[in-house]
Amino acid sequence: MNIRTLLLLFLLPIIFSCGKKGVNSYPTYEEPPSSGYATEGSTQIGLASWYGLEEHNRYAASGERFSKHAYTAAHKTLPMGTVVRVTNFENGRDVIVTINDRGPFVGDRIIDLSHAPAKSIDMIQRGVVKVKVEVVSTPSTRSSNYFDPEYTVQVAAYRDKGNASTVKRRLAIEYSDVRIESVKVKGDTYYRVRVGRYSSKRDAQKAASKLRKKGYTTRVILE
Repeated sequence: MNIRTLLLLFLLPIIFSCGKKGVNSYPTYEEPPSSGYATEGSTQIGLASWYGLEEHNRYAASGERFSKHAYTAAHKTLPMGTVVRVTNFENGRDVIVTINDRGPFVGDRIIDLSHAPAKSIDMIQRGVVKVKVEVVSTPSTRSSNYFDPEYTVQVAAYRDKGNASTVKRRLAIEYSDVRIESVKVKGDTYYRVRVGRYSSKRDAQKAASKLRKKGYTTRVILE
């Protein structure tokens, strides 16, 4: 055996040991799409951002007071009160939050976390990270994709529940889906009378126009 062969046998273990990858202490997570976002049933994948420092103590779209310390989030289409699990793909950390606001309205981001939950999944410094959003529970009775927009027509809002019930009975003669939903705005409880659920904003606007001709003051709302 010549010197060259001996040298090669000596170097081979070193070469192979250098080629090995280090063992990651974190579990392996499914990679999200490289761009844009994907939606299927009760799961959505895309970009998340966070907010809440300037908005702290202001009112969210749900009517409740926003707190940067609360485990809440803003989403464009999910029904208010929907509970979701948000998983940071970069480190596998996840957090449970409740949707109580609308947004984000920047680029292709799909969810805005309040400061506290954003901190819990270690995304404060990065600002924007790829996440998976999974619906845990929702007050909605819809059977379609939870992330699809759904519109309704609001015809009235009263502090007196009796007034709302009177309008509901009147509308129920002609419409099958009339309901009263309560909301707290600046500490006061209001009873909103809403009619129908529409996947198309145009259809909702047509229904609103028809109700306006009957004397109601209508608004098309994204549920």
